[in-house]
Amino acid sequence: MMKRLLLGFFSLGAVLATNAQDSCTNAIEITNDEVVSVPTISGAYVVKCWHGEMTEQDPEEGTTMLRANWYSYIPSANGLLTITSVLDTNPIESTNTRLSVFTGTCENLDCYNAGENVDIQNGDYRTTTIIPVEEGVTYYIAWDNNWSDSGFDFSVSFEEKDCLSPNDFSVSPFSDFSTTSATFSWNPSITNTDTYEVEVGDAGFTPGLGEGETFYTDMASIDLSGLSITDNEVLYVYLRSNCTDNSYGRWIGPRLLYLAANTPYENGFEFGLEGFRTAITDWLLPYQAPELEVFSYEGEGLAFTKTSTTEVSDAWLYSRAFRLEAGQEVTLTFFTRLLSPPDDTVTATLDITVGTAIGSENQTNILQTITTSVEDTYTERTVYFTPTESGIYYFGFHNNSPIASYPASLLLDNISLMDTPAGTANIENSQFTVFPNPANNVVNIVNANNILVNAVEVVDLNGRTVKSVKFDGVSEAQINISELSSGVYMMNINTDNGSVIKKIVKN
Repeated sequence: MMKRLLLGFFSLGAVLATNAQDSCTNAIEITNDEVVSVPTISGAYVVKCWHGEMTEQDPEEGTTMLRANWYSYIPSANGLLTITSVLDTNPIESTNTRLSVFTGTCENLDCYNAGENVDIQNGDYRTTTIIPVEEGVTYYIAWDNNWSDSGFDFSVSFEEKDCLSPNDFSVSPFSDFSTTSATFSWNPSITNTDTYEVEVGDAGFTPGLGEGETFYTDMASIDLSGLSITDNEVLYVYLRSNCTDNSYGRWIGPRLLYLAANTPYENGFEFGLEGFRTAITDWLLPYQAPELEVFSYEGEGLAFTKTSTTEVSDAWLYSRAFRLEAGQEVTLTFFTRLLSPPDDTVTATLDITVGTAIGSENQTNILQTITTSVEDTYTERTVYFTPTESGIYYFGFHNNSPIASYPASLLLDNISLMDTPAGTANIENSQFTVFPNPANNVVNIVNANNILVNAVEVVDLNGRTVKSVKFDGVSEAQINISELSSGVYMMNINTDNGSVIKKIVKN
C-alpha cells in the first residue's frame, strides 16, 4: 500500500521563513525536513502542469491572472520526495493549494508531476504529492493561486530508495480498447527494475491483498486481456516496480480503466468525465466553475466549454470507446444549453462527430451540426449513426463556435447511446416535447406540427420494453408511468412520419 511520509513536525529543524521567489530562475532551494512559509502568491506564472500536459495561461480563465511562487529541490540520492501542505499550521477549512513540479531548465520546463487536493470530497483542499526523484536532478516546485493566493506552509521530506516505481505522470492513457482488453504503458522507472507488476480489479479494491488480477511484464507496457465489467462500469489499475533484489516500489494508481462500452449506455457526468477525454482547457467540470452546478439538467454533473472572444473555438470532448457492429443502428441523445450573461445574442456551434479513434484528425465524419442560442432551458438532441464495419468507435463533441462578444458557457449533460428501434426515421427530435420531465405519474407528448402518434414504447436502460401503449393517430398523447420504478427510460414514439426517441426520468 502507498506509504505517505508525513513529517514528525515537533522534531523539525528551523522553519524557513523567507519570501518566496518570484520566478523559476529565482527559485529558493530547499532541503530535507524543512517547513517553508509561503507568503501571498505573487510571482510569475508560466504554465500549469496537469496529467502530463502543460498549457499556457488562458486569458479568459478568470478575472485575476494566475501567479506562482517558486522553489527547487536537488536530491542527493534516488528516492521518494514528499511535498505536502497537510500541516497543522494550515487550517483545513481555509487552506486551498495547488502544486506543479517540473524538471528541465527554467527556459525549457518539462511537466513532471502535480498535486491538487488530498480529499476534495471531504472539504480538505490541502495538497500532498509523493514522487520518485533522481540523484542530482533539479526539481522545480511551483505553488499557484488558482484557488487562493493566501500564504500557507508546506514541507518536504525525502526517503532514499533503491527500488522506485515509475513516476505516475509518465503513465500513458489506455489505448487499443475492446470490451475485454486494453493496452497499458508508461515510462521506465529511474531505478533497475526487473519486472513491473500490474493489478486490475473492481472499483475500490486494495492492491497487494489478492483482491485483483495480477499481470507481469519486463517491458514498460502490457496488454491487459481477459477483463470484464458489468453495466459499463470502471476498473481500477495499479502499477509498481519489482526490482532485481526482490524489493518493490510503491503502488501508483488507481488509473481508471473504462473498457469499450456496449449499448445501452448513459453518462450524466455525476462522477467526472467517466471515460470521456478532453484536453485540459477544452471541456471542464463543475468543480472548475462551481456556480454552474445549479445549471445541470439533473443531479450536479455536467460538462461545459466556453466560446472565445479572440478566436474561433476549437474544443474537443471525446466519448469513451464503444463496441459497435456493422449495420447496428444506434441513437445518441444528449442535452445542451447555452448560458451567456449579460449578452443574450451570443451563439455557439457544436459538431457531433464519429471516428475509430480520438483526435480531430480521426473525427472527420460529422453526423450533425448544432447551432444554439442563449436558452432558458435545456434542449434535447438526437443523432443517428449506423457503422458499416464492426469495431471500436468514439463520438466527438466539437465546440467550433465563432468569435463571441462574451465567453458564453455551452453546457452538455445526460448523454445516452441506445440501439435504434426498428423503423425509426430521422425525425427532428425537437418537434416533440414531453413533460413533465422528470415525472411522477403522467408524461404528456405534444408536437407543434400535428404529427400523428400511433404508439409509444417505454424502454429501460437494459433494453427491455416495460410499457407499450397504442393510439389511433393523435397529435397529443398521455402515458401513465406511475407503476414504473424510479430511473431513466427511453420513450420510443411511433408516428405517421417515422419514430423519435425521447429520454424521460421517473422520480
